[in-house]
Amino acid sequence: MLSPFTLPAVMVNYDQGEASQKDRRNGRDAMKLVRQLECAIVKGNIKRAVALTERCLQEGLPPSLVIEGGILRGLEIVGEKWKTYEYFIPNVLVSAMATKLSLQTLHEAIKSSVTPCIGKAVAGTVKGDVHDIGKNIVLMFMETAGFEVIDLGIDVPPEQFIRAVKREKPDLLVLSCLYTLTMHAMEDTLIALKKAGLRGKVKTLVGGAPITREFAESIGADGFGMDAVDGVRKAKELLNGSGA
Repeated sequence: MLSPFTLPAVMVNYDQGEASQKDRRNGRDAMKLVRQLECAIVKGNIKRAVALTERCLQEGLPPSLVIEGGILRGLEIVGEKWKTYEYFIPNVLVSAMATKLSLQTLHEAIKSSVTPCIGKAVAGTVKGDVHDIGKNIVLMFMETAGFEVIDLGIDVPPEQFIRAVKREKPDLLVLSCLYTLTMHAMEDTLIALKKAGLRGKVKTLVGGAPITREFAESIGADGFGMDAVDGVRKAKELLNGSGA
């Protein structure tokens, strides 16, 4: 899951065989922290997950590495355990809470850092869908990349998106969903955007577990993100006038 640019420089250098002994030790220590965070997410140890997230930040690890290598990997393992009936609803819920609070810790750190703004995005989970972990991860990656993000939250109806676009005048409108049953709400939102005369004034980016490039194209979205890293890349491309 990790792509090279998400890794600290000392780890990249270590992989290339160019790092000093100190760099190698720092790289190993960084990955040890990330793996411990992964384990805390899997076990649903909320206090330890938050403490390890804070430690990762104190050690200077990039938020992208903490999210991809620790939090997302932990969630993947939880998902695997759910599928094999090793985990049940209570297990998933405590892991989800550990994830949510760890992400909040990262978000506070990202918001407090000074990053040149490259664009503004209005975002939200569409009407009928109340899931936000994936959306929150994508938005944190966008903030790390320099986007100003206005998050409308979950279960957002088309008219609320329209009001926000009129008020904020963003460069991007980011729509998220988890359920196939709520995919139609993305199309409803884009239709409402067109009826309001705003379709040509903002680029649209869609994503979520059930979303495919074909679906994005069928509803007229400007871009589609497969995951957080890809979503940020597509967002930058849209700002620069590139296609989906």
